[in-house]
Amino acid sequence: MSMLTRLHHSLRAVLPVAAAAMLAPAIPAQLLGHDGFGNGPRPDLAGSAGGSGWTAPWVDVGSDPTTIAGAGLQFPGLSTTPGAAVTPAAVGVYPTSRYQRPFVLPPGTTALYVSFLLRDDAAQGIWGGVSFGQYPYGMIVGSPPGYYTYGLMTSQGLGSLASKPLVQGETTLVVLKIALNAAPASGIGYRMYLDPVIGSPEPAYPAASFGLAMVNALPTGITIDNGTGFTTDEIRIGTTWASVLPAGPAIWTDVGFAKPGITGAPHLAGSGPLTSGSTNSVLLTNASPSANVLQVVGFFAVNAPLLGGILVPEPLVLVPLATDAGGAATWPLTLPSGVPLGLPLYFQHWIADPAASFGWSASNGLLGVCQ
Repeated sequence: MSMLTRLHHSLRAVLPVAAAAMLAPAIPAQLLGHDGFGNGPRPDLAGSAGGSGWTAPWVDVGSDPTTIAGAGLQFPGLSTTPGAAVTPAAVGVYPTSRYQRPFVLPPGTTALYVSFLLRDDAAQGIWGGVSFGQYPYGMIVGSPPGYYTYGLMTSQGLGSLASKPLVQGETTLVVLKIALNAAPASGIGYRMYLDPVIGSPEPAYPAASFGLAMVNALPTGITIDNGTGFTTDEIRIGTTWASVLPAGPAIWTDVGFAKPGITGAPHLAGSGPLTSGSTNSVLLTNASPSANVLQVVGFFAVNAPLLGGILVPEPLVLVPLATDAGGAATWPLTLPSGVPLGLPLYFQHWIADPAASFGWSASNGLLGVCQ
């Protein structure tokens, strides 16, 4: 029986590990509401109670429908979920799609932060974004009517425009701060930021800003306010900058547990975006030269003792490989279309190695998270 076959049998002999029940994480205290529109597809957003932290479902107060559909919008580094609020292009003199949803404002709150993703899906969309308040002091945030650029505009037509133009097919991350003015001043101020780097601090200067001296209370509801032909996604409302800009999981993570061999600890690394249909690779280095290798792949980490080392993945898929004269091996990985967002993939390589106990060294475990 070959060493590779014996290792194969040893892996199969590892006791199965029961998957622990996963509890849905509680919504962070600083995040008041989030809807990533992951409860679709739905033909109409009206009545949708998806997301967390809201006090009621979405209510239709416009004339044209918005659906929950599609794969959802993404922004580099931002945590996202599948699905989005899609407002198809409509015809007519004044097409408009407006859906409202309330949230709870904690006592003593003096500033709100709002973030959302916005994409123009139609040539020269009429307008798109979200809005707060009522006429004459309502505020549209996103791309105001008739300007084809990003900015802020009141329901009276006053406002402030940013330098970023509206581009069909381009996803933009919009972040808004709404704050009560400090005494003795009155009113509230709106500050808009566009495409900030996830993990960076709040910028000192906004892309656009506007004050409303006649409004002395923060809003307790938000309206998706599209003139049709827009996709809106990942609406978050919180009390801090960081709460509305959560980072998504890292694509590749070294989880440790390498077992040294003739050249030290073999190292496993991944490259590629791990997105649906993408081309990626898993690279082994610093391993025994010209040696047989067994790649272990699984959806869970078991971290079970094996042959003097630690088996990291559950042994779901076993792939025979071999190192070259330099002790390296590369395994190409093409993800299928439709791979679930957030799906974990664990990898580890076991290498035939005469210098290691039981004749086998092992790489570190490697976690890849599908994006």
